[in-house]
Amino acid sequence: MNPSKAKRRANKHKHRDQAARRKLSVEKRPEQLELPVSMPEQVAAKPESQAKAAAQQKTKPAAKAAKAETISSSRFQVASGQTTRAGHKAPQRKPKSAQYATVRPAKTARPVADAASLSSPASDKQNKPASPVWRLYVAMLLTALLTVWFSQDSINAYWQQTYHRASPLEKLNDYGWWRSGSHWQQAALERHEAALSWLETKNESWRQQHTAEHAPPSIVVLPTEPTVPSEAEAKPASAPVVAQNTASKPLPERVQLSAGDKVFFAGDSMMEGVAPHVQRWLSSQYGIDSLNLSRQSTGLSYPSFFDWPATIEKTLREDQKIRLLVVFLGPNDPWDFPNPEPGTRGYLKFQSPEWEQVYRQRIERIVTAAKAADVQIIWLGVPLMKSSRLNAQMRYLDSLFASELAGKTIWLPTDKIMGGEDGQYRDSIIINGQTVRLRSKDGIHFTIKGQQFLADQIAGRIDYRPANAVAPATPAASETVMASGKS
Repeated sequence: MNPSKAKRRANKHKHRDQAARRKLSVEKRPEQLELPVSMPEQVAAKPESQAKAAAQQKTKPAAKAAKAETISSSRFQVASGQTTRAGHKAPQRKPKSAQYATVRPAKTARPVADAASLSSPASDKQNKPASPVWRLYVAMLLTALLTVWFSQDSINAYWQQTYHRASPLEKLNDYGWWRSGSHWQQAALERHEAALSWLETKNESWRQQHTAEHAPPSIVVLPTEPTVPSEAEAKPASAPVVAQNTASKPLPERVQLSAGDKVFFAGDSMMEGVAPHVQRWLSSQYGIDSLNLSRQSTGLSYPSFFDWPATIEKTLREDQKIRLLVVFLGPNDPWDFPNPEPGTRGYLKFQSPEWEQVYRQRIERIVTAAKAADVQIIWLGVPLMKSSRLNAQMRYLDSLFASELAGKTIWLPTDKIMGGEDGQYRDSIIINGQTVRLRSKDGIHFTIKGQQFLADQIAGRIDYRPANAVAPATPAASETVMASGKS
């Protein structure tokens, strides 16, 4: 036989046998293939126990060995040319589909949670610890409620001053348990003030003790100049504007201070800027101590927020060294305020006769407290404002102050002092030939130069007299002349 024909015939038989094997495997696959069960059936088939899964895991090595043996046997048959022709009986061996089917059960033997645990996920949540988030929310809510209960007076005062109407919390004032929070707050504030007062007293005693221990020896020197300074010498060194004004017109009434005296400053944010300049001047020039209780957004309209008459009465009663009170109030007061009559509700309208009567009473309380403590008062008027509406309100308050304080205090008309003699607002004025801006851009407050300018005006009303500076006697004056002649 021709070798080429034999080769072609062998290839033909080879392809025929391969097609027969593929056909046989396709026909037998549905019966021999063990398809994996679906997930619900698998979950339902496993609730017996995990022992069955472990037994199936043990069959895995045997299945692997059978698979290896089948593969080696098929390779041997192909290598030896034992192929199956059409019409012949197929060899007794497992097709590839059967081989894979023997491996399938091993894949389904994975440990899975039982059906009971999958069907009831709430059981896992019951075993988990409860989340602490809700506890945090409850704690925050209780803290907020306690804060409102404890600080109800401060909240009411802020609401009144900001919105100029009664606070919603005032509806709860009829309940005793609610008002107890206010009592607790007042008690806490009193203890706080008592602690601060004790610390201040101890600090003062320690300072005096330190000064006494380290004081230099006193040296007596005969004076070469009159003991009582003249008006020109008594004027502050940092008050050039006052000196300029003095040349054209006499100074108004002045305050006499001596060693050991104290100055008390009371006012709003405007006084907060002016007072420190006067304090530094008093301390550096004469060694005079001062107390500045100025507080922004305060006035005489809302004593529930800050009660200036009561504060001044208490301060003058507790500090006997205070000899001068400087007051600057008014810009925060052009509002309706609550009716102070007990048992009444509602607000008194600004500029109404009832409003003015109550406001004058509060001014009079300050004057009466100062008079009882033998304290002189320098009261600063309300300055001009840039806004026409606000300026009209301020002019009403300024005239009210001027009429109520006439003959009782040293009145300092800031509207005229700051260049507004014609009643017109000005940001800047001319001082010593130079233009100086005194007011800030908001048209209400002062610049640093403006604060220093008003501080000079206050200092120009203060004279310092040393403790031994009584009216000099004739011998003292002669001794002065003799001493100057010897020199």
